[in-house]
Amino acid sequence: MKFNIVSKIRNTPASSIAVAMTEILAFIVVAFMMMIPDPAQAQSGNVYGNGQVQVYSQAEEAVVMQVRIKAAEPTWQTRTAGAGIGAAVGGAIGSSAKNQHVGALVGAALGGIFGERAASAVMTSDAQEIVLQVFGPNGRPARVVTIVQPAPYDHLVSGERVYLSNTAGKWRVIKRSEGNVAFIR
Repeated sequence: MKFNIVSKIRNTPASSIAVAMTEILAFIVVAFMMMIPDPAQAQSGNVYGNGQVQVYSQAEEAVVMQVRIKAAEPTWQTRTAGAGIGAAVGGAIGSSAKNQHVGALVGAALGGIFGERAASAVMTSDAQEIVLQVFGPNGRPARVVTIVQPAPYDHLVSGERVYLSNTAGKWRVIKRSEGNVAFIR
C-alpha cells in the first residue's frame, strides 16, 4: 500500500484543511515577525539606534521641571507575535475537543486574542516623561517642552541642568556631566 499525499488531502474534510492552513499561516507569521528587526526607538542618553551614530546633531541647554514614570506599550511586532503564538496554541488545544474542527477554530481565535493581550501585558516597559524648560538662543524667551524616553534612561530630578538634542529626528535628553561649565548667557 503506497502512501499518496494527494489522495490523502482529497479525502480530508475541508474544515480540517482550513484548520491546518490557519496553524501553518500562524507559524509563518510568527517566524517572519521575529525576523523583522524592530528599529531602535530608544531615545535615552545611553542607547543610540544605528541611524543616530556618527550623525551631527545640535544640543540646547535646558532645565528639568518635572519627571514622571509612564508605561510604554510594546511594538506591533511583539503583539502580533503573541497573537500568532496564542492562535497556534489555542488551535492545537481546541482540536482535542469533541468536534475538533470547530474546537480548533474557536481555540485559535480565542488563543490569538489572549496571546496578544498577554504579550501586551508582559512586554509593557517603563518610560520617563520629562518636562523641560529649554533656554532660547540669542536672548529668545525660554520654551517648555515634553520628551518621553523609553528605558533604559538616566535618572533625572527637577532642577537638574541637561542638554536637549535632536539626532536624526529623534529627540533625547542628555544628562550633563558634573564637570561641565555653567550656562553661559
